Amino acid sequence: MNIIDIFKLEQKVKKYQEIITNNQYDLLVSNTSPNHNYLLTLLTFLETDSFVFYITSNLYQATKAYENLCELAGYENVVFYVTEEIVAAELLAISREFKFERLHAINAIINNEKKIIVTHITAVTRLLLPLEEIKSHILEFEVGKNIDHETIIKKLVASGYKKVPLTSDVGEFSIRGEIIDIYPINSDKPYRIDLFDDEIDYIKTFDPETQLSINKINSCKVYPINELIYSDPEKIILQIKAKCSNIDMFEKDLEDIRNYNNLERLQKYINYFTDSPQIILNYLDEKIVIYEEIKRIEENYNKTIYELHEFLKSRDIPEGLNLRYFSDFYDIYHKVDKKIFLNVFKQTLNIKLTNILDIDGYEVVDYQNDIKNFIEDLKANPKKTFIILFSSFDKLGLMEEILNSNNINVNICNNIRELKTSHVNLIICDNPIGFGFINSIEVLSENNIFKKMRYRKAKYRSAFQNTVPITTKDDLQPGDFVVHFDYGIGRYLGIKTVTLQDIKNDYIMLQYENMELYIPVENINLLEKYQGTEGSVPKLTSVGTKEWEKRKNRIKKKLESIARELIETQALREEQKGFVYEPDNEIQIQFENDFEFIETPDQIKTTAEIKKDMENGVIVDRLVCGDVGYGKTEIAMRIAMKTVLNGKQVAYLAPTTILSRQHYYTFKERFERYGVRVGLLNRLVPQSAQSEIIKGLKTGDVDIVIGTHRLLNDEIFYRDLGLLIVDEEQRFGVVHKEKIKKLKHNVNVLTLTATPIPRTLQMAIMGVRQLSLIETPPQNRYPVQTYVLEENDTIIREAIYREISRGGQVFYLHNRISDLDKVYRRLKRLVPEAGILRAHGRMDKDELEDAIQAFIDYEYDVLLCTTIIETGIDIPNTNTLIVDMADRLGLAQMYQIRGRVGRSNRVSYAYFMYEENKVLTEAGGKRLNAIKEFTTLGSGYKIAVRDLAIRGAGDILGREQSGFIDSIGLDMYMKLLSEAINKLKGTQTETKLQKKSYNVEVSKHVSNTYVSDDDIKIYIHREIASIDNREEKERVVAELTDRFGKLTTEIKLYIEEKYMESLLAKLDVVEIKEANKIVEIIFSEKTSAIIDGSILFRKAYEISKKFSFEYKHKRIHMYLDKEKNDKTWIRKIIRLLERLVYN
Repeated sequence: MNIIDIFKLEQKVKKYQEIITNNQYDLLVSNTSPNHNYLLTLLTFLETDSFVFYITSNLYQATKAYENLCELAGYENVVFYVTEEIVAAELLAISREFKFERLHAINAIINNEKKIIVTHITAVTRLLLPLEEIKSHILEFEVGKNIDHETIIKKLVASGYKKVPLTSDVGEFSIRGEIIDIYPINSDKPYRIDLFDDEIDYIKTFDPETQLSINKINSCKVYPINELIYSDPEKIILQIKAKCSNIDMFEKDLEDIRNYNNLERLQKYINYFTDSPQIILNYLDEKIVIYEEIKRIEENYNKTIYELHEFLKSRDIPEGLNLRYFSDFYDIYHKVDKKIFLNVFKQTLNIKLTNILDIDGYEVVDYQNDIKNFIEDLKANPKKTFIILFSSFDKLGLMEEILNSNNINVNICNNIRELKTSHVNLIICDNPIGFGFINSIEVLSENNIFKKMRYRKAKYRSAFQNTVPITTKDDLQPGDFVVHFDYGIGRYLGIKTVTLQDIKNDYIMLQYENMELYIPVENINLLEKYQGTEGSVPKLTSVGTKEWEKRKNRIKKKLESIARELIETQALREEQKGFVYEPDNEIQIQFENDFEFIETPDQIKTTAEIKKDMENGVIVDRLVCGDVGYGKTEIAMRIAMKTVLNGKQVAYLAPTTILSRQHYYTFKERFERYGVRVGLLNRLVPQSAQSEIIKGLKTGDVDIVIGTHRLLNDEIFYRDLGLLIVDEEQRFGVVHKEKIKKLKHNVNVLTLTATPIPRTLQMAIMGVRQLSLIETPPQNRYPVQTYVLEENDTIIREAIYREISRGGQVFYLHNRISDLDKVYRRLKRLVPEAGILRAHGRMDKDELEDAIQAFIDYEYDVLLCTTIIETGIDIPNTNTLIVDMADRLGLAQMYQIRGRVGRSNRVSYAYFMYEENKVLTEAGGKRLNAIKEFTTLGSGYKIAVRDLAIRGAGDILGREQSGFIDSIGLDMYMKLLSEAINKLKGTQTETKLQKKSYNVEVSKHVSNTYVSDDDIKIYIHREIASIDNREEKERVVAELTDRFGKLTTEIKLYIEEKYMESLLAKLDVVEIKEANKIVEIIFSEKTSAIIDGSILFRKAYEISKKFSFEYKHKRIHMYLDKEKNDKTWIRKIIRLLERLVYN
């Protein structure tokens, strides 16, 4: 049943419907709750043909409205027009996520796609270019039409697109010969436009990760990626200079205008970009505007304007510059024909009203599982008609049982006609939401009665829907360190093309300690980018000495012992027969259905793998890796329930008192209704309660115990321990780790870690360690709004005030303990009302835990701390992070720290600040710049996860391994580990790193006209070098043609030669020689002994009569007379070799 049909049962809602369908606007609707407001907005959208704007007083209210309206109207019908509320932050920094949301709203208007546009006063009064100017910059491409290269480039740059070597992120474009790749704001996938001269030959969408084409399309449009669009920067700069005598203070802004950089920061110059700035309401003639609490909207507008003036005054910006950012307040309704004002109370408004409607609504009670109170309220209102809405029959059936057992009149109905007055009516509804009307019906949703379910249909268009698995491959730039398998660590200098006798070959130039080396590109598989912890500077190797081999051999010995321990531990567990668990029963299924969110594919896969082992009697020893909030605890709870249902006990070991307490409450809430007894053991639990739990573990009365290292005490015995869950094992000391090892004996073990691990490690230990990666993020998590800017008291004060005013808390990170008192005094001066708590690593461990626990318990508003919050703290109520002196932190640290916020259903903020007027070091500047790009595809993300991956490898293999990894690089380390494991298992004696090389003289060269970027050239050489069979050759040809255009003759021959080499290797050919008129191929003795000479002769003659053969020194020598002095002979040799290999 539809929620709107139920809402329209109320007569006053029908009256509202009549008013809007008769176009009688300027309407005030009073006595509404938020849910009434959202339903009235949906009704307006459904009953009219107009766009509907929903304006709130602030961003927090707008976010709530957006998420609720997405639930009710469907994500596809709602857009979010949003901006930063702290004016200073909006003027000084950039929020890419907010910009993308705004652009999607503007694009919906351009495309005339009727939507509900949710916004707030700071956003809706923001000045913009006229819509026609934005429309004029939309680029259209169609197969068969002609375009001009230079014009397209200029228009893309003017629209805010950034030219890059490889297009992988929204807002980028790249050009390679006659191929243009563009990733527009208005498409889920980037476009690849292939030209024939100036004519568009074809257009395809492509995958930004693999870079391979997906579908052919006939046409596409590319919308601007910025709200400021211009093609003549010098004209704008001259206008600004003419208005200001002291231009030095604006030099950075002018430089950004000239280079099309940081345009979001330059919105304040809107008067210089257009003569007639507009607000988004001006973009539509036909629209309905709904105002939620107009008085509050006006109050917030006035506050914002005051902040703007104060900020401009503090920066000594001359008034003559005429900087504008917002329109006048009255513009939001004076020029609007159809207005609806939603207010909680009737108010006197200085607005002419045509209609006033008192809806007599009220907000229904959230019982939150308090069934007793709920039943009492029903019995106290026997004459009232109640409707309870459910999303599934499970909860409806449960409610029917509860009501019948309490002798309450209950009626299950399938449609509105079956409703009964003075009854409790139970209905299945698409979008259950609660609302009430005085002296009329009351509608409750299952969320109002049971624990609130948090399924979220709301999506944010700026959120990345896919994550890229952690890899160690990275872009290679001149100056980067590299590792060569034979020569060691060098510095990459670039690609050098050398021409000898008309043969062009590319060489990779490497600088070593004592010389420069030119490495032929055919040996590129011996070369990897050096991957060490951030900031580590490796020592360059001396070529021609034994230094590198000694280093490798030293690490090999260490890795052999690690490999042996891994293999022996796995073998021991495989020999032992574990307890055979029963398949899932109804209780297990119901327990899992209680999960409030939609499971990610990784959660489902991991849980199924563990259960399969348990049901087959395999002893589980699995490492589960996944970022905080990715659902590891839910996996642990499901396996814990399976364990308990089979009569066994569970121990959950946490590294800190705080975490043990958090996990205890999480488990207790989920398990108690099933009669499972959960106990807690840590230093805060009274001794008497501890004794009772310890006794219960021995007798079996306690099913699950959660605790710190207290669980490892010798006095604790279990009746029948079946599962040990270890959270962040690397954070326990050596003594505790030894005790954990003893506890693991003959029980299932789940080890949970939030530190990511590299794919190469996953591959290396596959088969000797059970491992699961949880890489899928929670659905539609809103990206953290990240700002990088100079320290600013206004922003700090406003950011803290905003978070506190919405009931949240703040992390303020200052990573110098000696200055914490000084920072504390500064914060107390800025925000005297805030409760501020200090915490740092030199505090006593118990004192530190007590302090953080007090913060978790909402006793303080701001936690002033050092980087101790980097790991192990989960406080969903903290959604603002301020980091000062951020340029001194590593990228991995910043990435981890930023992950402490954004873990609830609120928009969260991270401000990374550096000292005002400070000249940043090159490294510090690069780190701060990279953090702006902390997307799953951004370079900052790649650097951070690489550093974390090395930490992860150390956590699994031993902390001391990080030093070894730094000495030879992560990739080389993993190759040697894989080799050691395979050697001990007897599956491989040595890692095959180098193929046979036959040195046929063809050009191994990628020209600048085909690809100009050296990094992509290296990729092409690496792909060609990897060719090992016919399928690989065809894949490489298809990929290069797709991505870079028609293959040059040179590259075609290069690929054919590499493919021929792979066939020669398969037949164990010893040598191939090319003379002026003849080619000679010599087969090995082994191949010569088994090959059938007559078949070889016949197959050769079928291809060419120019083949001849000779048998000498137990080897077959094959000759081919060359008809021309070119390389056409390669194709003939390939045809023959293919017949020998594949037929």
